[in-house]
Amino acid sequence: MMDGESTISKAGISRIYAYGATTANHKVKYMATIVYVDRYDEKNDEWGQIDAWVAEDENTYYMSTAKSLKVDRGYYYRVHCNHIAGNEYPYEEEFSVTNGILIP
Repeated sequence: MMDGESTISKAGISRIYAYGATTANHKVKYMATIVYVDRYDEKNDEWGQIDAWVAEDENTYYMSTAKSLKVDRGYYYRVHCNHIAGNEYPYEEEFSVTNGILIP
């Protein structure tokens, strides 16, 4: 019924571009994309959230949201998203995640 996409890319020195998109197979009453940006903590071998935001829309089949963020150099970063869509609650939910990229 729907598909979701997460993207991360370098956007200059100490900057990343985080993007999330949700696509339904048909127009739905409600759609949301929740975007999480994580940084890898090598010492503890885990990802930790450094930013997040929500974008919502109504009566559509597609939406996207993006943000450019200033980040610390020398770490890996990734984006993962929750994609939510439907005509009535409970809505359908999907997840997507990127690989980590190093910001040297």
